[in-house]
Amino acid sequence: MKTYIVRVLVVVLLAFGFVVPAVADGGDGAYKLGGAWVAKVDSVFGGPPPAEGQWSYVVTADPSGRRAAGHGSIDAGFNVGLLFPGFEPIDTSSPILVNVVMTDRDTASFYAVWYGLKNLGPFDPVTNEIVMIGVVTGELKFVGPGKIHGSHNFELYRPDQDSDKDGFPDEGETPVHVFPATTVDTRLPMPE
Repeated sequence: MKTYIVRVLVVVLLAFGFVVPAVADGGDGAYKLGGAWVAKVDSVFGGPPPAEGQWSYVVTADPSGRRAAGHGSIDAGFNVGLLFPGFEPIDTSSPILVNVVMTDRDTASFYAVWYGLKNLGPFDPVTNEIVMIGVVTGELKFVGPGKIHGSHNFELYRPDQDSDKDGFPDEGETPVHVFPATTVDTRLPMPE
């Protein structure tokens, strides 16, 4: 009986001791946070998006692969002034800043911020003015190698809702607009 248990234990150790790290080190089979990603919006308010939305981002994980920080850009954003009134015209957006943490084997939570900017023109000593603060929180679910489904909770704030001027809306402030969106995120493939 002892021999049988030892054999089973050896098989389990071999299977999980060598196969799991091999998959994790192989890149494609692992659920790791790092890499370059493209996110395509596939729903807003539970239905089709009003226009094609896309952003791209790069995250760098810590040695554990379970926490990451990154930045990105809005490649095809929504017209905030048209869809969400109450803001000055937005000429451009700042980069997106994001922190991500794995919460389970295949899920992660994130917090991101970006700014809607108004161009002040060539004769102003400051190039842009912040006219909107965007905050996004949500969950990322790894659904396969290099694929994520994202659930996003967008909150849009006016700059006067940041009275301490730290770049984030003050605690207790109510967003001017809130909306949910989902994305399908794809990791940029590695060259062969």
